[in-house]
Amino acid sequence: MKRLVAWVAFLVGGAVGPRPAVGQGASGTFAEGIRAYQNLEFGRAAATLRRDLARLTAAGAPAADRVQGLVYLGAADLFRGRRDSAVAVFKRLVHLDPRFLPDRLVFPPEVTTVFDSVRALTKTVAILVPPDTQVAPGANNFGAWVVASSFQTVEVTLRYEDGAPFRSLYAGPIGDSLRVQWDGLDAAGQLPPVGRVLLRVASRAPTGEISTILQLPLDLRIVRPDTLDWPAPPPQSAFLPERAGGRSAVRALLGGVLVSGAVLAIPSVVGGSGGPSGSRVAVAGTVGIAGMVGYLLHRPGRPLQANIRANQLLRDAWQQRVAKATAENARLRGDVRLAVHAGPASVIQPRAP
Repeated sequence: MKRLVAWVAFLVGGAVGPRPAVGQGASGTFAEGIRAYQNLEFGRAAATLRRDLARLTAAGAPAADRVQGLVYLGAADLFRGRRDSAVAVFKRLVHLDPRFLPDRLVFPPEVTTVFDSVRALTKTVAILVPPDTQVAPGANNFGAWVVASSFQTVEVTLRYEDGAPFRSLYAGPIGDSLRVQWDGLDAAGQLPPVGRVLLRVASRAPTGEISTILQLPLDLRIVRPDTLDWPAPPPQSAFLPERAGGRSAVRALLGGVLVSGAVLAIPSVVGGSGGPSGSRVAVAGTVGIAGMVGYLLHRPGRPLQANIRANQLLRDAWQQRVAKATAENARLRGDVRLAVHAGPASVIQPRAP
């Protein structure tokens, strides 16, 4: 979020248009050369500024660290009567920073007029992209600002690392600046099959030939969210038996047989004689029938409806968890992001002054 805020502030603050450079006074790396320029020692100023610029260039210093020295060097050469050298220096400055404008409170019209002429004739651009961003593929929300030194025709493309075309983003005129967008997909509408593409801007001269090609690498990484684990089914131990076993029925039957036999074996005190009496036979028969009824009520394999209902509730709850996880995983699989990291821009076909 902090990077996004800084990027928006950068654009709102005028980063996409021509801007005068700040700090064009005598300070920093070029202080000695600038003081010589201010003292009208233009020969000494030019020599000192060239020395300091050569040191910064050899050290790989960014363009922002060199523009101040270049504008003073161009002005010093101009006042030394070396207009061609001044034009070459100003052209080099425009290539480094197409948005640069000399401070008109510091430099006289003799300098600013020549610089403006060089800037108008030099066809080059700067590419402004956030260093890191994420794209929802298909949403056209990766944006790059192309800032021009002057009115020109440009071709903005994405290319494979070997230079082969990947996607065409824009071809046409550009005045001050242009915002181009990429939806994060290849020409077939699919996610990029490679981990790096090159954002390339080719500037064309008024005669039609390519004058400058600027490109920067975009490292790509597909970001897929983690999906939910599949809900585990209930363990077998959680289910109740849905069929009656045989032990209860056998116990009921054996109990009836044993009790009936015991009744028949009761001494004659029950019936008043030594043989089986009618009352004992009736009691034994009743007990035997009760045992048979108990056996039938507890026969093996009989469905246990209460247990069946409880087990079904357990299965339904698991199926609901499965359906919820399936729907959430489908949503997560569709929430793919393309992470884009922009590297430093480079001129691959420069026109050296």
